Amino acid sequence: MPGTVIVTGAAGGLGQAIAERVVQDPESYHCLFTVRNKNAPRAKKLYQLDGSNAKEIRTPELDLSSLQSIRAFASDLNAKVRSGTLPPIRALILNAAVFSEKGGLKFTDDDGDKKGFEINFAVNYLANFLLTLLLLGSLDKEHGRIVYVSSWTHDAALPVNQGHKPEKLQWDPVQLAHPKEKVSPGEQADDAMRRYGASKLCQVMFMHALQKRLDKTPGLEKICILGVDPGGMLHENLNHKLSAFQRYVLAPPVRIYTRLAVNLWPNGMLRTVEKSAGDIVRAALCLEDPQLGLYPKDVYLNGSELAESAALSKDEEQQELLWKLSLQFANLDESETALGGVAGTAST
Repeated sequence: MPGTVIVTGAAGGLGQAIAERVVQDPESYHCLFTVRNKNAPRAKKLYQLDGSNAKEIRTPELDLSSLQSIRAFASDLNAKVRSGTLPPIRALILNAAVFSEKGGLKFTDDDGDKKGFEINFAVNYLANFLLTLLLLGSLDKEHGRIVYVSSWTHDAALPVNQGHKPEKLQWDPVQLAHPKEKVSPGEQADDAMRRYGASKLCQVMFMHALQKRLDKTPGLEKICILGVDPGGMLHENLNHKLSAFQRYVLAPPVRIYTRLAVNLWPNGMLRTVEKSAGDIVRAALCLEDPQLGLYPKDVYLNGSELAESAALSKDEEQQELLWKLSLQFANLDESETALGGVAGTAST
């Protein structure tokens, strides 16, 4: 089934693996693998992909820390779909994310606003919120899917997350977007993990809220949104974040262990980037999977298995609060979305 496949953050380790899996698919997709800087060394690797199965591979620039960049990208893409230059979007894979544990809080400088948004909230959530809603009208109305890369960090109740003291970051979308408190040097790593997890929680809430709206919108009711937790991965693009000891002494045996362990525990905590990329592409493109079915709506996956998202993510009152605030944060009007009158409410 021809169509356009978009992968954000395609220059990253997981992003590149996803891009490779997409071009290996027997279907001839038009591929848009977005990068922040197409001249960066990692972005140039995308040019080397074997596109024999793809009709076209492009690497457009997209800065997800800039609402202006997102709007420009979406406007250009929507125009191409309307004109027939590009086929409708078969899959929108929201892979791009940031995680910065050094230097304390970081903010965007969108449109010259010196205050901006906290970077995790901006890139990992708000960018996906805006991009998705702006592109809804260009999705394949019969088999379009939206897949975002989630994380176990979104669920503060999980034992694996207790080490970074998730209770120290209260759920408050306004404070997540514009935090006022300062972070002490000794708390920076834990605070970064908490904020990363909170941004992923926002994304899961968005999944639940958006699917309800899609189901109520004529012409969009067959579009599905799914979340996939890829597990923990150690890939080459992380090398620059590792010390020499970690890179040359610790990382090699961990990689060997991971490749062995993934055969015994496919959805264990540690996974290969190839395995996780396969799980994400399956969620995005497979129409004949017996587990997912033809229309896997509002589905959350831990790798290749069905899973439950955090209890807080299912709180409809909080979903609606986040949705309304996000419309304000993104300066988005309902008329700009294909949802029309249901963009601001999911009430029955």
